[in-house]
Amino acid sequence: MQKFKEKHILALIIWIGLLLIAIFTLPNISQLVRDKGAISLPSSVQSEVANTIQKKEEGGKSVRTLIAVYNNKDGKITAEQSQQIQATVQAIRNDSSLHTVSVTSPGDNAAAKKQLVSDDQTTQMVMITVPKKYKVRSQSNQLLAKMKTAGLRTYVTGNDILNEDFSKITEDGLKKTEIIAAIFIFIVLIIVFRSILIPIISLITVGLSFLISLNLVMNLAAKYNFPISNFTQVFMVVVLFGIGTDYNILLYDRFKEEIKKGQEAAAAAKIAQHHAGRTILYSGSSVLIGFTALALAKFEFYRSGVAVAVGVAVLLAVLLTLNMFFMSTLGKRLFWPSKNLDAHDRSFLWHHLSRLTLSHSFIMVGILVIAAIPLLFVGTQKLNFNDAVELPNTVNSKAGYNMIQAHYPAGMSGPSTVYIQSKKPLNNQKDLAEIDQLTGYLKSEPGVKSVASVTRPGGTKIKSLYLKSQLSKLVAGLNQANYGLKKVQKGLDSANKRLASQNTSQSVSQVQKLASGANSLQSGAQQLSRGVQSYTAGVNNLSSGSSQLSQSTGNLSQSVGQLSAGSQQLNRGVQQLRSRTTRIQSLRNRVNSLAAGSSQLSSGLGQLNSQVSPFSSGVSRLNQGAGQLRQNSSSLNSGAQRVASGSAQVNAGMQQLTTKMKQLEAQSKQLQSGLTSANAALSKIDDGTNTVNQYLKEMQKSYLGDTFYMPAETVKSPTFTPSLDSYMSKDRKITNISVVLNSDPSTTKSANRIRTITRDVNARLKDSDLKDAKVAIGGQSSQTADLQKTANGDFLRTVAIMLIGIGLALMIVTRSLVQALTIIGTLIVTYFGSLQITKWLSSYLLFQNMLTWNTPFFSFIMLIALGVDYSIFLMMRYRDDASAIPDVRRRILNSSTIIGTVVISAAIILGGTFAALIPSNVLTLIQVAMTVMIGLVILVITLPIIMSAMVKWTYPYVNDKMYQKSMAEKDKKLSDKVSFRRRRQKNKDNDD
Repeated sequence: MQKFKEKHILALIIWIGLLLIAIFTLPNISQLVRDKGAISLPSSVQSEVANTIQKKEEGGKSVRTLIAVYNNKDGKITAEQSQQIQATVQAIRNDSSLHTVSVTSPGDNAAAKKQLVSDDQTTQMVMITVPKKYKVRSQSNQLLAKMKTAGLRTYVTGNDILNEDFSKITEDGLKKTEIIAAIFIFIVLIIVFRSILIPIISLITVGLSFLISLNLVMNLAAKYNFPISNFTQVFMVVVLFGIGTDYNILLYDRFKEEIKKGQEAAAAAKIAQHHAGRTILYSGSSVLIGFTALALAKFEFYRSGVAVAVGVAVLLAVLLTLNMFFMSTLGKRLFWPSKNLDAHDRSFLWHHLSRLTLSHSFIMVGILVIAAIPLLFVGTQKLNFNDAVELPNTVNSKAGYNMIQAHYPAGMSGPSTVYIQSKKPLNNQKDLAEIDQLTGYLKSEPGVKSVASVTRPGGTKIKSLYLKSQLSKLVAGLNQANYGLKKVQKGLDSANKRLASQNTSQSVSQVQKLASGANSLQSGAQQLSRGVQSYTAGVNNLSSGSSQLSQSTGNLSQSVGQLSAGSQQLNRGVQQLRSRTTRIQSLRNRVNSLAAGSSQLSSGLGQLNSQVSPFSSGVSRLNQGAGQLRQNSSSLNSGAQRVASGSAQVNAGMQQLTTKMKQLEAQSKQLQSGLTSANAALSKIDDGTNTVNQYLKEMQKSYLGDTFYMPAETVKSPTFTPSLDSYMSKDRKITNISVVLNSDPSTTKSANRIRTITRDVNARLKDSDLKDAKVAIGGQSSQTADLQKTANGDFLRTVAIMLIGIGLALMIVTRSLVQALTIIGTLIVTYFGSLQITKWLSSYLLFQNMLTWNTPFFSFIMLIALGVDYSIFLMMRYRDDASAIPDVRRRILNSSTIIGTVVISAAIILGGTFAALIPSNVLTLIQVAMTVMIGLVILVITLPIIMSAMVKWTYPYVNDKMYQKSMAEKDKKLSDKVSFRRRRQKNKDNDD
């Protein structure tokens, strides 16, 4: 049981059990980092407020926008290729597995074509909005498969897929880092200790610490939203393997020192645990405090550094317990095959630096000051907030991003969006006018390439919706009105002249004559009516007489026939008598006269007989006509009565006409006067319309011509609905304005422009109808601006907390305020110097003129938290040697000489561990690695100088209080030991 306890076998069993649990309960780290490791900003910042409004605009859906890029490396995209692109777009729209929310392509309309086709016509973009609930990698791969077009290069890019690729690159880089770091540590430990077992055991203890702490962190993240990031696992690896190996070196070196003195393995392990373990505990506590202080950061990305604190806590527990098993069990064999335990236990570099400083303090410190000045005061640190630079150009999403940067305005890769959320619908004339004014105002902002909104969906003004165009139509209408007025004026003038030329009095006289004639007409009509009545009576008589005449005519025809026959007999008798009286001359003459008379009578009767038939026929016709007249006499009589009645009406009308004409005579004079007045008024109207026309023309040319006005019927028209659907929510209470900048959206330049635009927009809307609306700007530039503000503000806050925590820890460890401040000052100067050198090296070696935005933060916490270890190593050794070396100068020289080997070895291992980040191809990791390595080199050189000078200047006397206290404690222990022996002897005598 005693052996079980001395060998610390229980610790071995416990840690093996915890390791097995950690292995079998480790969650899917890659997926967990993708789900919860992305950079998230506080919900109160503008970009996050904009994201919230966007989600409401989309009906509560969380969506992402992916950009499909088509490029023809041989020249312009042909018409056939454009058709093929549209075919792929249609295939994307029809693919239900993609769950596309919207797809905007150049073929949709002229406005989209203008925005999405590059000026050189070699590249086209398609904007694809998809739900966020599906994996972006799967969505990107599906799109790439659908996009394949003969003769064109195709890419899918966007913030989400860039972040996904960054996670993938970081994950791949982590695998390289782990392998390289393990190999490097193994080699260095072999060189330092010339042993094979020590590297293996060191890697086992540190690796076990890493696996258990990683399990804790990831399970906390999965179940309790513990903050993690893409860099969490990477920094846990480099920190734990770096300082873990350092602590192991310190522990094994002290163990070797005690073995060399002849101590047994268990005793040597216990002494090493007491002295080196205390130093490790103090150093680890400082690191722990430094990383734990990150929990007070507001920025979740910074808080993710607390995971390293979890790892450090587990590491300290493992190293100070599990190592006891290996040391007490293996003893000298731990250093196999080396047998020389004296090797490499003194640092000549630190010995000489410390000795020179003690001899020439001002010269050595002056050299450091002169060397530090150019590092501290040369140049300013401009940071790069573009995460895309972290990716190699060979990655598809980065290549697509570069293609957009090369062929479009730089801002097209990440347009900014101004969201306006109102409590009332915005699709009304007044609010649309406000939105259009804001759109134009944004377009005039410096650095803005284009602006598109509900009133300008194509990024340009719709001329028909502005007063300049509307006034142009109004001026044309006024010109036509003026022309019409002149024609009316001319007509009125002509009418006035005609009225003036007419004799209205003569017309009235003529009408009076007509009235007299109407009276006569009425009298005549009445006489006509009476005449017709008489005529009717006569017709009746005529009809009766004609009937009688017709009957008599028949008798007359018969009598005339008889008379004609008798005249013919008389004529024959006269002829006979004439023949008989030829001889009697006187009688003959009388007979001849009689014969002539008889012939005439016969001839007359013949004629009479011939005329009797026509006369009889005429009388018959007369009888018929008289009958007809008799039949129509009633109609004639009625007509005559109507004529009489009509003539009376005509007469009455003429009398009224006479009265009206007299009134007309008066009114015509008034009309003539009115026409004159109207003509004068029209002249004034013409002058007025000319003035108005001129005024409108001037207004059209002025700034008022750019005033927006949308008629109510246009707002409700079907042609305007697509624009409303694109730039407003369904309830029309949220609208968005797309802003494309001239600069890369992820740069500080774009972030500063967004800050300016934000101030200007708020000021613009302050006194408008939208003053009560919620306004926020979203997009990459806004996120960069918020990231800058959050990161920079939280950086200073976190640095202050971290330095205070580490300072308090140093005061407890060193028991000196001066020493604590000196160490912190040294670390701060080292940080700024190494950061400046890293910037120079990045420019010349990496061709990056700026550091990434998170390089200063991670470099600071790594250098400060890890660099403080070496100061504690040195000062703890200085403190432990107080009783053995009373002279403070000799003591600091001895401590530097002995601990220098440990510090240099630890710095090499820690620097090498960070150097393993360089093959990761992630710029931030490379720059952080460079900064830490440079900082370690600076610390290795400056620590023996600074601390030796500090001891010399702080303690001008030979024996310090620490020595006096150590001697007093030593005397007390000796006195207590003598007293204990006396009591034990006395008790023994009493027992006897």
